[in-house]
Amino acid sequence: MPENILIPYQELGKLLAKFRKSAKLSQAELAERMGLSKKRGYCHISHLETGREKKPSLYTILLYLKACRVPWTTFFQKLSEIDFKIEHEKVMRNVDIPSSLTPDQRKKVDRDTAKYVNKIQYPKTPFQKLDMARVKTKIDNKVKILLHSYQINEEQKTPYFKFADELFANYDSGQIPAIFERHWQAKVLRRGIINEIKSIVYKTFRNEQKRLEKQKALPSEKIRKMAGGFVRYRVKIEPIEAEVQKKLGELNVPIVYNQAYKDFVRECYSALKKYYHKDPALLTQRFAEIMKSWQAQGLKEDILLIIKDIIIAHFEPRPS
Repeated sequence: MPENILIPYQELGKLLAKFRKSAKLSQAELAERMGLSKKRGYCHISHLETGREKKPSLYTILLYLKACRVPWTTFFQKLSEIDFKIEHEKVMRNVDIPSSLTPDQRKKVDRDTAKYVNKIQYPKTPFQKLDMARVKTKIDNKVKILLHSYQINEEQKTPYFKFADELFANYDSGQIPAIFERHWQAKVLRRGIINEIKSIVYKTFRNEQKRLEKQKALPSEKIRKMAGGFVRYRVKIEPIEAEVQKKLGELNVPIVYNQAYKDFVRECYSALKKYYHKDPALLTQRFAEIMKSWQAQGLKEDILLIIKDIIIAHFEPRPS
């Protein structure tokens, strides 16, 4: 077998034995189909299926599969599933799961982690088009931080965001220079700030394009590290989501809103992680923006405030 296949030989043997048994063949019959002598072939098949055959050749395995009338694609798909399972178990063993998590919460963390790893390990479209929602969110966040650094008040922020939105919407039209010049000449907005906003838009689009161009298969060690980080995140946020779910039930919130409130939890948690040690004022501002955004989508302010208190009470910041 190629050395980059990390399946233990015992697991490989078990898989092959399943194929043979499904084909209703004895080891001797299979050996005969493979063109091996009965005596020598029987021992060879036995060693292969018990994992005692070290580094069997790919040719031997393909010959085995052909004798069982198993498509090669089926074999490699099953092999990939085994490899994924083994890697997933390694990730879960390397993270301390607190005993406070219920069995159902543990299962959910395990399931969500498997989905996450599958997504980063086998992306469906490795060179997809730009994710415009991702680009827009990045631009908005960078503009918010920029305006905060210039101490621009809430009333003055709106035209700057409209300018950023106009640049974003016209990025592919070639109109950015004209839009920039119009605002520059109007002198309504501070020139230094609109110049920086234009730079933010350009750089964000360019960086996202470069990210896609450089996108390639992640090494196993990187995937394990990312998966471990995901598990630690899910372990911390799962109890928060469970308590929020319980609170929503107590408040008789219609179930159709549950996912929206869960998304609110995750957005607030991300803000806490990002700004807790950096800038309390910016954190407060970010909370206000998140609240306003979800209220606009129909969530109730009083419930959002209750949930925010639950999140803060459970949040465990890293040492600064």
